[in-house]
Amino acid sequence: MAVSFGCVLGLMVYLRAPGLAEPREDATGWSLSTVFDTAQAWLDGWERVSYDWRVRELGERSERPDEAVVVAIDDETLAEARQDDRPGVATQPWPRQLVGGMVHRLVEEGALLVLVDLPFTELSPNSCVDPRLSPQPAPNDDAGFRAMLDRDSGRALLAFSWESQGPRVLPPASRLWPYRVKLGSYATPAEARTRAQAVLAVQRPAFLIPAGSQVEVWGGATDEVDGHALGIRLGVSSAAIEERRAADDAWRMGPTDLFVSLAEVQVEGLDPTKLLEVRHLQHPVAPLMGGGSGYGSVTLPADPDGVVRAIPQLVAYTVRGQRHVLPSLPLAAAMRLADTRTLRYADGVLHVGDAYAVPMDASGFSLLRWDAPTAGRGSRGSLSRSIRAWNVLLNVFDVASERPARFDNDLEGRTVVLTRTAGEGGHLRSTPIGPETPGGAILGQALANILRSQGITRAQPDLDFMLTAGLAFSGAFLALSLSFLLRSVRGAVLYVGILVAAAAGYAAGAAYVFIEQRLWIAMAGPLLAMVGAFVVTLLYAFSTENEVRDFVQNALGRYVSPEVARLVTRDLNLMRPERRKMSVYICDIEGFTRLSEGLSPEQLVGLFNEYLTEMAAVVRSTAGQVDKYIGDSVMSFWGAPVRTDRHAHLACEAALKLRVVLEEKQDGWEKKFGRRLSFRAGIDTGEVVVGDMGSQLKSNYTVLGDAVGLAARLESVNKVYGTWVLVGDATAQLASDSYVFRMVDHVRFKGRSQPVRVHELLGRRGEITPRMQALLALYEQALTAYHQRRFAEAHVLFERASMDFKDSVAAVYVARCARFIVTPPPADWDGVHGLEDPGPTAVAA
Repeated sequence: MAVSFGCVLGLMVYLRAPGLAEPREDATGWSLSTVFDTAQAWLDGWERVSYDWRVRELGERSERPDEAVVVAIDDETLAEARQDDRPGVATQPWPRQLVGGMVHRLVEEGALLVLVDLPFTELSPNSCVDPRLSPQPAPNDDAGFRAMLDRDSGRALLAFSWESQGPRVLPPASRLWPYRVKLGSYATPAEARTRAQAVLAVQRPAFLIPAGSQVEVWGGATDEVDGHALGIRLGVSSAAIEERRAADDAWRMGPTDLFVSLAEVQVEGLDPTKLLEVRHLQHPVAPLMGGGSGYGSVTLPADPDGVVRAIPQLVAYTVRGQRHVLPSLPLAAAMRLADTRTLRYADGVLHVGDAYAVPMDASGFSLLRWDAPTAGRGSRGSLSRSIRAWNVLLNVFDVASERPARFDNDLEGRTVVLTRTAGEGGHLRSTPIGPETPGGAILGQALANILRSQGITRAQPDLDFMLTAGLAFSGAFLALSLSFLLRSVRGAVLYVGILVAAAAGYAAGAAYVFIEQRLWIAMAGPLLAMVGAFVVTLLYAFSTENEVRDFVQNALGRYVSPEVARLVTRDLNLMRPERRKMSVYICDIEGFTRLSEGLSPEQLVGLFNEYLTEMAAVVRSTAGQVDKYIGDSVMSFWGAPVRTDRHAHLACEAALKLRVVLEEKQDGWEKKFGRRLSFRAGIDTGEVVVGDMGSQLKSNYTVLGDAVGLAARLESVNKVYGTWVLVGDATAQLASDSYVFRMVDHVRFKGRSQPVRVHELLGRRGEITPRMQALLALYEQALTAYHQRRFAEAHVLFERASMDFKDSVAAVYVARCARFIVTPPPADWDGVHGLEDPGPTAVAA
């Protein structure tokens, strides 16, 4: 029992989040799954507390790094700027020409690299403020900034951020540019991208079209006159102008495409599918992009408790089905310093060329090693130094006025993080070393970790599991071997004291391993397992064998043989519920209340019994299990107690067979009872808990899980669409090789945060009639138009399907399209239809 207790806790430790901990969904009811998730979240919380304590202990023994220096646009800098009368200084945000001047000045003062942790996601609203700052006249603030970055090519890195939630934003419609103008042919993709940047900088789409061994660059134009003007603007006086072809869209390059091509990195030995997939990129605007700059992410996701403990060194972003790997800003800086574009991942370590290495898990996250126990004053965080941006800006003005720079910032051979710490609270993050650590200082610490090839490695889940189970066994052993001490008060105190000493010894050992070897092994889980097993074993020692035997007989004696009961008595693990993937089927008689009117009780029971008999026979013929009858509803499941991987197929087969059986029985029932029967059904597949459940008075072998509730909802919403069998997305995916489905809708039920794809079961593959195939083709065409917001076109197609094929689902969409034509949905409409629960049956409850 003690070891089992330890294994449960060990499983919680083992099933920890591999990288970023996604927020947990709020539980909508009691279930074994929600209890497990709640317990695991509670255990993870205590583990994070123990981790933070070890981080601070390590920081006490470390020296603040000086490899990275923060240049902060802080409150004092902004206060000074508001009182300055030089052009643009008092405005916020500063003109980018001033930022470019600061970058150039930092490089001149000896900075190896300048990491610009500032957003440039929109075109600058400012104009150039001081011609002395730019190396050459610039038409606007963005062009001036880009020219200044190119002056120090390879020395500046720009930041981008990302979001991992929400639908992907579609690119602008290509029909806005019916013409294209040729702007040159280039031998390499890199040269073509440089030309494309110039096109994007003037807010036009670019097309990079292969032409033999070269790449042609074309720009979008509204008409031929506009095309000539664009060519002249970009230095091509006699440019070829053609109508844009639909095939050109495959070669279209937007700002995001250009940015990804400039920022992406190659990583040997890493599976990109395990990286965090991001949905949105907030990157610098096109005029600021160029090959002379590096790019890296500054997004710092927090754990569920809001504390930043790790940095995503690599994330994945998919463009046109191709996955690209994007680096963090510190990692991009380290690659510049190592003069490499290729990374190598092996044995939990990310290698940056042959110069640097940092621990990283397969999901792309690196735990931050903090070289200080607390965040320093001002903007430095755990770093050795920070500098006010105002000091740098004054140096810029001094040099521009041909005066000596007044501040010696001592930046020779160091990397600078130019960041903002004033104003918005989002620049300050909670970390293990303080509740208000500047984001720029966090980036500097991450860079220092890479440059020092230092970091924190988390132990493999297997090791944490074994430690948890091992300490549970140790706690049980102590409880049993020292139980004789309980005969006296002094002995009881010693008994508990030994447990406390053993727990303190493990905590000290875990801290030593963390500080000396930079290895994070689980602490909360093993300690709780030891204490819990100690207590459980002690309580178990006071129980009697007769009580256990009585318990087993009361629980199992009703439906198992005495031999099985004796086996379970010897091994209580056999009584544990089991989690497995199964398919659940729920159906009821359509219009049962109306149908039962006019029938005598004897006739009603007779008809109902015959229906249930046929239902049970069909379920058992497909190796299913009839769970329960509730009124006119029947619940069945496949996948237990006999395991099968084809539970979804069997559930669909049962639905089709039952329909045939009922059609064969209709005439006989009408003659005998004066009634005909039809039914509605819902099928869903998912992980459920299966086992004996109930009270001491009554129990049965049943299932518990989200799939049960969703199957009940699917059965109920048949009446909305006029269908007879609706299935969940997981069922349709598993059984699609043998059965034909069509997607009915993408709905969000009340009480569920995630939308559900609802499918209709149409029949077996190879048995679909030509008429049904024609309906499906028309329906798919209409549904595509509907989801692309072409509601007028969808209305016509759905109306054809409704009138020509008498399709009830199409009739639902006819009404919906008519409503959307009059009142279009909002711009962020994702096609999900909200449904009020149409009254789930008692099975769902």
